[in-house]
Amino acid sequence: MSSICVHDVDRPDVGGVAPKMQAICDATKEALVAPWLQIRTDDNLCSSITIKGSLEPKSEWQGGIWHNSRYFMFFIHPEKGKRYYEAGDRVSLELHNCHGVKKFRKYTATPEKVIAKLKTWIESH
Repeated sequence: MSSICVHDVDRPDVGGVAPKMQAICDATKEALVAPWLQIRTDDNLCSSITIKGSLEPKSEWQGGIWHNSRYFMFFIHPEKGKRYYEAGDRVSLELHNCHGVKKFRKYTATPEKVIAKLKTWIESH
């Protein structure tokens, strides 16, 4: 089975233009602390931020595999019905995948409140 990679040629972040959620991504990187974090943003298909993390350092992952740790993957994206983020819009935070951590109910608010909610969730572990 082959994998398919889709790139929207009309997306806003091509040609050296920063993704529309870059400021939120940067604020998220500053606010969150965990033993292992990877935070990325782009505007391919829609504006989004992907937050992958583990509550254990990489050296403790069984077999060096992220999925063998207490991990989580969140998405921050424009609230329902919007494709691209515009300054002042509300955003949604969703837990996409996890193992060994508490569940999280989808949350929609301002970017600042969403980041604070995620920070509190991580700290609760």
